[in-house]
Amino acid sequence: MYHQGVLDSGSTTGRARPILLLAGANLTLVQYAALRELGCLVGSNELVLVLLLTAYFLGLSIGYLLSDRLGTRALRVIGVFTVALFASLPFSVRYAAGALARLDLGGVVLPLLFVLALLGLSPFYAAFLPRLVGAARHDPASSLARLYALEIAGGLLALAVIVLVTPARMPILLAAHLAGLVALVVLGAGWARKRLAWCAAVPLAYLAVYAPLDRASLAFFYCHRHDFEDPVVIASEFSPYQRVDLVREGSEPEDRIYLYLNGNLLYGSRRLNQHNLFVSILPNLVLEERSARALVVGGGSLDAARYLAPRVGRLTVCEIDEAVARLARVHMQGPRGGFPEDWTLVIDDGKHFLGAYAGEPFDVISVDVPVPTYLQTAMLHSETFFRLARARLSPSGIFSISLSGRYRRKSPGGSLLSASYLAQRVVAGLLRAFPHVAVLEADDHSYAWASTSDLAPALGRLDDRLDSFLEETDTQKVFRPPPVRIMDAADVVAFAQPFSPIGDADMQIVLRMSVRKLYYRFYDAD
Repeated sequence: MYHQGVLDSGSTTGRARPILLLAGANLTLVQYAALRELGCLVGSNELVLVLLLTAYFLGLSIGYLLSDRLGTRALRVIGVFTVALFASLPFSVRYAAGALARLDLGGVVLPLLFVLALLGLSPFYAAFLPRLVGAARHDPASSLARLYALEIAGGLLALAVIVLVTPARMPILLAAHLAGLVALVVLGAGWARKRLAWCAAVPLAYLAVYAPLDRASLAFFYCHRHDFEDPVVIASEFSPYQRVDLVREGSEPEDRIYLYLNGNLLYGSRRLNQHNLFVSILPNLVLEERSARALVVGGGSLDAARYLAPRVGRLTVCEIDEAVARLARVHMQGPRGGFPEDWTLVIDDGKHFLGAYAGEPFDVISVDVPVPTYLQTAMLHSETFFRLARARLSPSGIFSISLSGRYRRKSPGGSLLSASYLAQRVVAGLLRAFPHVAVLEADDHSYAWASTSDLAPALGRLDDRLDSFLEETDTQKVFRPPPVRIMDAADVVAFAQPFSPIGDADMQIVLRMSVRKLYYRFYDAD
């Protein structure tokens, strides 16, 4: 029997309504915070988010189906389990993912997260809410629509809290959810309300231990999942777009620093340095005269700014995420010294920036963004964006982009996991937007340059300009580029002919790249 519980038939609607409001707020907080944290453990992308959201809503459905069959004791057990789970998140799941990777069981992590989202995130709410609604509806003045509106209002309230608190203060959002969860368990399970005072210690203790456990669990995860020997997490922050982690290999300030976005490596490897060289730096160096205006779309690591700003007349870096640029400048570029100041940083979406731009044309536009595993980055690989970039280029300007793999001949009906599928669709879009497209090959990666003018003169200067650049103080050590080959122009056209360009809302390419990334990260034996 409930002791002053809000779920018994004698409960007043006045008591049930604020609790229903709180439950709606908590559902929004748990969906926002927990799913963002969980996705980073497998390298978040659109497919991962779809899988976790599917599990979350399936968990709600299971709870709704079982709600009428659960007694007081079962509800209490589920509630206490849910409190214990959220009091351990995200630390426990990071340790679990790191331990599985250490045992060469990394492929288990994604199914584990699916089960956790299915059985851990939402079932208590799903079992609790129908009973609460049923109790409240004993009041004739109540209706299902009004009660559902209360839950929605709670969700909107939580969204307002997220905006005001900001994702950067994720510990506060998680502690707020934990406090609400404790209140729901105590009141909904019929315990005396005086227990709330004791239970308030749970979110307070969570806040107290969050910082050290956050760094320790992240370091453990990066050590075993990403093969660091002695990782030091020097910065970790949630932005409105992603989680930004800066991890140093070793405890010395001069040790290499790696930048991860949502668990995906963006900066720190030799291959990514070469990406920066061929996409951002070389297109500016090969122009006949010193480039007057250069634009880098992306470039949050600010390495493009370091090497380009002294070599062009005016550099603009357009990065969508302020946190990435800020943390990179403070922790990666600042300690190296000699960072240039005569360049412009614009915090904006690249497509929006170019669409609204009304200044003088750029001589080079470089797209320095990750593989399109999100729709937002896929749009920067679309034919529409290429045409927009062409409209903002000078007549002899160069547009450059990575093909995220090797460009080679492949039929449209080939493997879903083929790396060349993206490359061929990107080149197909470039050929539609520009009259001249060249593909540069280095190791097993290809890069595309496009222009309204003949690229042959610029490509003819490539070797000399690259040699001169590598003769400078530290560039040879940083970049160490492999031999570069210019693909035959006829092959560039022939390989892309069977393919269509990427569209503005092309989920197919996003899901293909997401599947490919997950497969090679966790399930490829080679």
